[in-house]
Amino acid sequence: MKNILRLFLFLAAYFLTANSFSQGLVNRSDTLSKKETDSLVIHYCSVLKEHYFDKPKANEIEKILMKKLKNKEFYEVPAKHLTDKLSLLLRDITHDLHFYIGIQEPTPTQTDDGTREEQLSEEPKNHFSGFTEIKLLENNIGYIKWTEFIADDQSFQKLVAALTFLEGCDHLIFDISHCPGGDGRMGGFVNHHLYESPDYQDVLLKKCGGENEWHQSEVPYNYSNGPKFFDIPVYIIISKNTASSAEYFALIAQETKRATILGETTAGAGNPVIMIPFDTYFAYVPVCEIKTAGGKSIEGKGVVPDVQLKSDHWIEETVKYILKE
Repeated sequence: MKNILRLFLFLAAYFLTANSFSQGLVNRSDTLSKKETDSLVIHYCSVLKEHYFDKPKANEIEKILMKKLKNKEFYEVPAKHLTDKLSLLLRDITHDLHFYIGIQEPTPTQTDDGTREEQLSEEPKNHFSGFTEIKLLENNIGYIKWTEFIADDQSFQKLVAALTFLEGCDHLIFDISHCPGGDGRMGGFVNHHLYESPDYQDVLLKKCGGENEWHQSEVPYNYSNGPKFFDIPVYIIISKNTASSAEYFALIAQETKRATILGETTAGAGNPVIMIPFDTYFAYVPVCEIKTAGGKSIEGKGVVPDVQLKSDHWIEETVKYILKE
């Protein structure tokens, strides 16, 4: 890889892209031509080399992909099959679960003359701010089901409203067992209501592509008009579906012993990513790595719960655990 298989491949990527992808949207079930396959793989390598935080590993990946391309391992397959195959291959090489290549989906939009046209859609809209269930359980136990980390004013306000509703509870459960993560800033905002000391902000360190030094990962929040739960016991439910920033929310609570973590080991998808659209495709590329101040990483390992939940009713099992303590 060393220089995107030299200048030739760089020029090839440019011209192939210009010719292959300007023709319209990719049909997920259509078999790609050799030219289209070459363009996709070569263009992806350029995206990877530009954005992936581990430059030597990016070079290694490029060598592997180009070798497989030369051996005709990627030809004569539908577009969706190829993007899935590439995604799994990248995860296998790097042990990083965040790697993903997909096809941008067209969505209909209204034009000025009233007709409908296709437009690429990259991300779903925010309809619920990430908090899907807020209730007071038996024995004055507060419960918040959190399914996506969304950091905006609407989400902050909803969190404050949820905590205001649960103010005065004796115990507080955060259920992130179906939370794949999202914007880590939301974790920092929630943590501001759970920790009296700001020391928790120093638990995680981050280093991104091009940086030489590790620095604080947790985004500090120092003001909110929401109620604080500094002295309330906290319980966090996790599962194999808990990933990314949701895992770090649980990890900080575990490392500081602020909460009891229940459920099953999380996904182990820890490295922050950005989404890079290119032509009619998009790629999630890890741009940073995170570890604890003590050198612990959850990438490929996950957060191991303090208490394994074994029943089919995790909320009820968690409540029983709380009442036994």
